Amino acid sequence: MLKNMRNGQYIPGLDGLRAFAVLAVIAYHFNLSFAMGGFLGVDVFFVISGYLITSKILSQLEKGNNFSLREFWIRRIRRLLPAVYTMVTTTFIWVTLFNRKFITTVLSDGLSSIIYGSNWWFIFHKVSYFDSFNSPSPLKNLWSLAIEEQFYIIWPIALLIGLKFYKNRIKFANIILIVALCSALLMGIMYNPCLDPSRVYYGTDTRGFELLIGCYMAMIFPIKKSFVL
Repeated sequence: MLKNMRNGQYIPGLDGLRAFAVLAVIAYHFNLSFAMGGFLGVDVFFVISGYLITSKILSQLEKGNNFSLREFWIRRIRRLLPAVYTMVTTTFIWVTLFNRKFITTVLSDGLSSIIYGSNWWFIFHKVSYFDSFNSPSPLKNLWSLAIEEQFYIIWPIALLIGLKFYKNRIKFANIILIVALCSALLMGIMYNPCLDPSRVYYGTDTRGFELLIGCYMAMIFPIKKSFVL
């Protein structure tokens, strides 16, 4: 939730989008007929993430505060890693007790999830996101968290470098938009309707445009009030 640091207000529109995205993804995983495209809720999350993180960094810089990459990364790790570790550990205990045939899968998928590389692990091992019967993995859905964490590592560096070389923020925002369009174009080129689209669905390179659209929007339409993530 985005809260104004002075009066406790928040942006209800973003909370509404988050709620809608969550419900869409849940409905998709329950195979509800009206939610066949519910997996697109992840796209909404990516756009919001790009917008919020970029807004946070820009807000700190505009107030003259020193932005520490180290502190930023530590905050991200402290916020995300405990939940991932708990989920992986709980899943491993469960399969050990009740379904031992998944132990090897959970060990390999769990390790890649903890280091936030599970999306590429699934790509290289041809784990289909859309085939729940032939390639089951209790940790498959952590691929999206891996992309977000990779974004948190790369984007702050790129943003700081870009702001240093482009004093005109609009020009830099246009560069971001061009890169986003290239990512979207790559998705279109790699997508083959006759083949499993998991490579396109998992890839950081083909998903980057969603996060970058959020970054672009933050550059063009910044949040006017200070906030806490």
